[in-house]
Amino acid sequence: MPAKKTSKTAESSQPITRLQEFFVGLEIAGTSDLIQSAFSQKTIEEMLRKHMGFAVHKEPKKPRDLIERAIIRNVEGAVCIPPMAIKKAMLTASLPIKSLKKTQLRPQLRVEGNSLPITYDEMIPRMDMVRLAGVSRTPDVRFRPMFTGWKARMIISFDESLQIETVIDLLNRAGKVGVGEWRPERDGTFGTYKVVRNIKDEKELEEVRTICGPALEPIRIPEWAMDQALSPDIMKKIAASEEIHGQEDADKKGDQTDTTADRKSA
Repeated sequence: MPAKKTSKTAESSQPITRLQEFFVGLEIAGTSDLIQSAFSQKTIEEMLRKHMGFAVHKEPKKPRDLIERAIIRNVEGAVCIPPMAIKKAMLTASLPIKSLKKTQLRPQLRVEGNSLPITYDEMIPRMDMVRLAGVSRTPDVRFRPMFTGWKARMIISFDESLQIETVIDLLNRAGKVGVGEWRPERDGTFGTYKVVRNIKDEKELEEVRTICGPALEPIRIPEWAMDQALSPDIMKKIAASEEIHGQEDADKKGDQTDTTADRKSA
């Protein structure tokens, strides 16, 4: 007798195999100082006003205010590293490893939480000379915070296709890529780190999940801009401003004229 054909109903009733997920709690410690530069709400609003053609009243800038605006914080006010910054560093660090593919690692790895609070010994205000991107290479001054003796705890989730040793090794390699401004990935020497501890205590793991839960400070659309028309030209100008702000350090290779770097405010 001919074999019975399997019905579509029987095929669809087959259970779906669930991919197992694991996690590891790790602590990193900076091997060089961490410099931050955040896009603040006030900076975004100034850019919007300028590119929408509104009059922008230039106010005298105070270094203390500019440095405070450059600090990356979560909604609870803690100084943080964005979890995505760690994941991006891990993906970059994976490129020389032939057995790992960046496209596959993206869904296999996840740095849990919405923010990674850091502890640090001291915040030092920096004043650095930089050159903006573009043909003119206009020099400018940047005021930014630098954190010494910094540490961060995190929980990294990964699927069954990865080994815990691979994840720890990737995070260690990512420490040479760095996070923040002037990191090695951007021709700098700051923001490097190493893994110093594997967190195994259940209570501490819960504590890490709790402190990493709060979101980073969001950038909100100001009420006055909600009903304004945004032409393609305006959006291009805003994107160009963000690109200059973000790439000025990358484009200034060999241009780190920190004549007053690491100077503490009086």
